[in-house]
Amino acid sequence: MAGDLKTEFQEFWTRTAGKVRAYMFCACRNWADADDMTQDCYLRALRGWGQFNGSASREAWLFGIARRTSVDWFRRKKTTTENLEEMSRIPAADPGHEKIELIWEAVSGLNADQSQVIQMRFAAGLSYAQIAQALGIPVGTVRSRLHRGLEGVRERIGRTDNET
Repeated sequence: MAGDLKTEFQEFWTRTAGKVRAYMFCACRNWADADDMTQDCYLRALRGWGQFNGSASREAWLFGIARRTSVDWFRRKKTTTENLEEMSRIPAADPGHEKIELIWEAVSGLNADQSQVIQMRFAAGLSYAQIAQALGIPVGTVRSRLHRGLEGVRERIGRTDNET
């Protein structure tokens, strides 16, 4: 990789790695696995760096890679329901942790389309346009999936609050 491209990729990594790692954590609920998935994502991005055609923003392009990386990771791992339940148990780090864990648990109970949009929006901080580009869907579809997903989260949390 030429010097300028290397510097460009390093700067891109510095700007985006935290977002990708947070997105990957939401997908697998385990920091060690999230780190492995993040590394795999950036290796894929590095291999395709020179082939980026500019039809989307670099960040949206990267999150398309991140989404495919997480799907491939789960396929390889052949995650079972028991593994997902085990991965969802993360140690409490602060007093607000229980509420955050409850929210992400509710997100994980949504369909994959809604869950991905919520993860990209809130864990990675992507804009609606970036999410649309990463997933190859219209912005209106992003908005509707986000709206339905958040309603589903509210419903699940409300159901949990009423059960206690």
